[in-house]
Amino acid sequence: MKTWVDEDGIMFSKRTAANGEILKWYNLGEWVAPGEMPPDDMVHTFYYWMCTDIAAKTAFILNNTKEAEAYALIAQNTKKAFQKQFYDATKGSYGNAGGNIFALKMGVPEEQYPVVVEALKKNIKSNNGHFDTGIFGTRYFFEVLAANGMQDLAFEALNKTDEPSFGHWIELGSTTTREQWSEEGSHNHPMFGGGLIWFYQNLAGMRIDLQFPGYRHIVFKPQPVDQMDFVTYKSNTPYGEAGISWRHEQSKLYMEITVPVGCTAEVYIPGDDPDQVMENGHKVADSEGVAFDRMDGEYAVFNIVSGKYCFEVNS
Repeated sequence: MKTWVDEDGIMFSKRTAANGEILKWYNLGEWVAPGEMPPDDMVHTFYYWMCTDIAAKTAFILNNTKEAEAYALIAQNTKKAFQKQFYDATKGSYGNAGGNIFALKMGVPEEQYPVVVEALKKNIKSNNGHFDTGIFGTRYFFEVLAANGMQDLAFEALNKTDEPSFGHWIELGSTTTREQWSEEGSHNHPMFGGGLIWFYQNLAGMRIDLQFPGYRHIVFKPQPVDQMDFVTYKSNTPYGEAGISWRHEQSKLYMEITVPVGCTAEVYIPGDDPDQVMENGHKVADSEGVAFDRMDGEYAVFNIVSGKYCFEVNS
């Protein structure tokens, strides 16, 4: 991939045939977006950043400090190149069809953040609440919205039933994900499946902690939506079953958490007063294995050890 990066830090392989024609299948960029496509070199540069970022994090986990620092530097420089090349200061945007999604996933400068978020909101509104992303942008669309205060828009987009949407597939009789949002193409294709990660990482709110990989330390941070009464998610880890269930009931939010033996977890509970949180019918301060850690935005964060817990808070 390094051999395809130009002097400005932008990556794009322009592999050509013998006659000089660019071979599209070697230079895909984005694919099957509902409308316009983002620039090919934008998509390639984003994924170059992502590959180097993953390599840096992997090296860190393996205690390969030198490699971790080297790849982290490449990732940082690639991010800066992306921002310099693709940010339109006049529009306050990296562009539609995934441009702002890629940028927010990477992280944008502090002064750009509010205008980029606003540009993304306006773009979604102009699409009547739909996403306009292809297979790569859709992979991060829902989780980027959820991570940047737009969980309501993520939920709305996922519940659409007209094209393009997952609901439209269901109305067409689909039992598997398709290649296209319409009747065209393969009807059993994995390309848009990545976007469904939002269900368990954001809506249910369970994810691994990259500092302690392999579910040794789990992060539970649900993002409830008013339109749903309950959500349940569980997964078999190397240490046993881990899971979370949350439900709305009589102006209360209940969260049932399972942490496998030998593991620990952080639990983010919506609310602004940790003293108002109950666990198994008792004040959380009296609950064994639970310790208040800090406030983080609109969440009270608690550290817990292995076991089963039932938290309760006013919703």
